[in-house]
Amino acid sequence: MNLSELAQYIGDEEKAEQALIEKGILKRYEVCPHCGENRIGRVRRTKYKCYRCNKEWGVRRDSILEGLKVPFTKFLMAIKLFELDTSVRESAKQLDLAYNTVYHLYQILRHAIVITDTNYQSFSGEIEMDESYFGGRRKGNRGRGAAGKVPVFGILERGGKVTVEVVPDVKGDTLLELAIRKVKRGSLIYTDRFRSYNGLVSYGFKHRRIDHGKRFANGKVYINGIEGFWSFAKERLMKYHGVNPAKFPLYIKELEFRYNHRDRDLFADLLQVLVGYNSVACTE
Repeated sequence: MNLSELAQYIGDEEKAEQALIEKGILKRYEVCPHCGENRIGRVRRTKYKCYRCNKEWGVRRDSILEGLKVPFTKFLMAIKLFELDTSVRESAKQLDLAYNTVYHLYQILRHAIVITDTNYQSFSGEIEMDESYFGGRRKGNRGRGAAGKVPVFGILERGGKVTVEVVPDVKGDTLLELAIRKVKRGSLIYTDRFRSYNGLVSYGFKHRRIDHGKRFANGKVYINGIEGFWSFAKERLMKYHGVNPAKFPLYIKELEFRYNHRDRDLFADLLQVLVGYNSVACTE
């Protein structure tokens, strides 16, 4: 959704509410949630009432917006600003909302991406695998063995998607378990010469290695695709000047989502993951 299309909603609270109902983020009530009676009506702009049991409920009931006092127009704008990768601080200024409020909205979007992620199907064909390291101290060792850094394992299907996981370590057992779970047997996997990939063939994969000490590509033997994702992710993360390690998995999965949806309407895809998150979060 471009800005001109969004403009028809962000200037009118009722239109914004209707859009959220149509997208499935707000519920469309046709019967009373308390007694099941279909004689219900709107008694105030934000309230419904049942004419059988006389109970009232808000338009945000059973949604991720329940308890949030952010106007629907600003909620839609926050999604757009998140899509455009606008910082929380800048978004707070544009929306005239508190920093913590916008940060909370952004975290809802990140949780929605993680919880409703559909990137769990088996990868197949030609696959690239690699690990990378994020954060930690600037001085000292870099790459493998760097102190204080968070290891992340990545799998990229050539011509397809990427999936990344924060891992406790980069030992063979850890990486091979993820490879077995996410990649179909018989696939051709390209890696560098890191010893943790030694067991791939014994688990039914074809395996080719590139020696980065000599060259970065040898015909089709390269891992430039997954390395391109690492560059994309690290460049985007630089603007945060450090991410809390406890929240880092949310940020790296957000970047996975952005990378995999880079040629799509990201606003529409974000609305879709919010619908999925709505159904999960509001039934727990």
